[in-house]
Amino acid sequence: MGLLEKADKIQSGGGMQEPLPVAPTPPPTTVIVPEPVQEAAKEKPRSRRRERKARTPRVRKTRQVKTLPDGFEEVTSGQRLIRRGSDFAVSFGWCIPILVINAWGAFADFTYFIILGLLLMVFNLGFMPRSTGRTVGNWISRTTYVNSKGVRPSPYFLLIKGLTFVVVLLGLLMVATSIQDLGETSGQVLLGIGLALLLPSMIDYLFYRFKRDNMGLWDTLFGGVWLVRTTKTAEAKGWLKRLEQLGDYSAERGWLQDKEVSDATSGDGTE
Repeated sequence: MGLLEKADKIQSGGGMQEPLPVAPTPPPTTVIVPEPVQEAAKEKPRSRRRERKARTPRVRKTRQVKTLPDGFEEVTSGQRLIRRGSDFAVSFGWCIPILVINAWGAFADFTYFIILGLLLMVFNLGFMPRSTGRTVGNWISRTTYVNSKGVRPSPYFLLIKGLTFVVVLLGLLMVATSIQDLGETSGQVLLGIGLALLLPSMIDYLFYRFKRDNMGLWDTLFGGVWLVRTTKTAEAKGWLKRLEQLGDYSAERGWLQDKEVSDATSGDGTE
């Protein structure tokens, strides 16, 4: 009877197959990892302060006073005067007639005269220093320039020093012209340029006036330059020899001596 009942249940659909029992899943095993033992933080060694070395005081270099090199003698006042006069006559003597004629109110064409004068200036301040190391005035007065090493300075020294007259003249003209239009911009610009041109000459004068070594601005900038005496050179030929003959004439007249010495010698001869 039991089997028939089961068969009836199956046929009628009322009976369902019972699910198979599911085996229980085991609980997850937790692996306990031991925490690493934290080592006590080592104390960092204190940074040792660098021992400061005792600073040795800097020895200031004593500035060597530049003196006239051995074997040379400074020029006399007569030689200095002859040199200045000769160089001025050759380089700028042509300016004087032009200035006088213009001041007189006369008008003339000075184009060729100005060109000739500029050529003479270039010859005396450019060609002569580069070729012979001396200007015409140096040859006539028997003088030359030497630096602290006993050699001739750069030709640019003679060029800059020789152009002082032109620079001062231009500066004075610009300052005089700017006074009329000082309230305008053009006048102020001319005044500034004129003062800028006059500034080196003013500094040069102050150097000569207050420095103990009796050197001007350009003498100092070129490493110390002196005007010294020279003697006749056997190498002089042609027109250079003629210039030395002018030096002989000046020496015979006593123009190359100091003024005090020449006065004393003339006084001894008259007594």
